[in-house]
Amino acid sequence: MRISLLLLILPLLYLLLWMSIQGNESLTYFEQVQQLMSYFPESIRNPFGITLAFFGMSTVSAVFGFYGYLKSEGGYSGIMSLVIFTVAALLAFWFLISLF
Repeated sequence: MRISLLLLILPLLYLLLWMSIQGNESLTYFEQVQQLMSYFPESIRNPFGITLAFFGMSTVSAVFGFYGYLKSEGGYSGIMSLVIFTVAALLAFWFLISLF
């Protein structure tokens, strides 16, 4: 469950950053993307590559979350694993759609 949660942090922060930038209606879409990419080092400023990496992290997090749910004996850890799996699966779906 811990690995799943760690893998989920960066994609979730990226999505929250994108939503905060997207809220600025005075910028065009391309200016919003430029502003988002300005937060990354120049060596990795590739929107497709970043989205692909976060898709992979979210997918692996969902797999580990589901595995944690299957191995849990119920209770708090089972519920948390299911929540992590659900959030990670939704993020993976979001990033998959963003790739196309």
